[in-house]
Amino acid sequence: MVKTNTASAQVCELLPERLRDAVMSVAAAERGKMTEIRLRSGRYLSAVLYGKEYFITSDGRLMNSAESAVSVSPEEVREVFTAAFRGSVHAHPREAAQGWITVSGGSRAGFCGTAVCDPSGRELTSVKNISSVVLRIAKQVTGCSDKLYEQAFSEGAASLIIASPPSGGKTTMLRDLCRRLGERYRVCVIDERGELACMSGSVPQNDIGARCDVFDGYPKADAVMTAVRTLSPEIVVCDEIGSKEDIAALEYAVNSGVKLVCTAHAPDLESLKRRRASGRLIKERVFDYAAILGTGSMCGRVVSFSRLKE
Repeated sequence: MVKTNTASAQVCELLPERLRDAVMSVAAAERGKMTEIRLRSGRYLSAVLYGKEYFITSDGRLMNSAESAVSVSPEEVREVFTAAFRGSVHAHPREAAQGWITVSGGSRAGFCGTAVCDPSGRELTSVKNISSVVLRIAKQVTGCSDKLYEQAFSEGAASLIIASPPSGGKTTMLRDLCRRLGERYRVCVIDERGELACMSGSVPQNDIGARCDVFDGYPKADAVMTAVRTLSPEIVVCDEIGSKEDIAALEYAVNSGVKLVCTAHAPDLESLKRRRASGRLIKERVFDYAAILGTGSMCGRVVSFSRLKE
């Protein structure tokens, strides 16, 4: 049976009281299905659920039109931005530069505004005049990976890549797979952004299985190398592979006899093959399976690479 958590309530704690009251006025059934809460400076409060964006009124109605929606002031956007950084943007320079930060419960605050660059003008160092904040709500959906687990791991440990467009459910699926895999195998979870285990101090707040070891906040490539060298995992789990350093570390893990479970942005299998990181690893026959999430004709399909024609 699939069960969800109440991460939306934790995210709402970041909102100013006026906006929080509007969101909490939304019917509980609909509020529980929200995947994002969006604030745009000088415009309107909205939420994404069922894959569609709706504007929110002060009494909690979800509307297609912004006509009667709650307005959002520049001051309120700045307040949410500051709250996401726990009051100190300067203490989190990497997150400020990359445009997002993980917040309570593993949810994510993404933002945009005016770029602040180094003296050369080539490297982004921070952002100012925040114009939009998106609060992406993390959900531990217990049981959502059951079908995928049976398809990919029924015969033992395997390497799997999960693909979908942004907000297609990759991290949610990966989080629940950690729970299933961690009951059977030694698993190292590379939780670079704190979205999988949701560590509080040294204790995971999500159920990730009894045999999971968590590298919290480590750069992905460094964590993979350390995991293989020191913790003898049977499976390494990481989210959103992409960089050259990621590829080298994952190749090292595979050559050491470790299985991989990873995610990547791609709407379908052909796009997944064309991407630099995932395409190279697929060409090297690293993965046994690919799972395609999101929308489209391949949604929900699990592909066995051993059964594909050359």
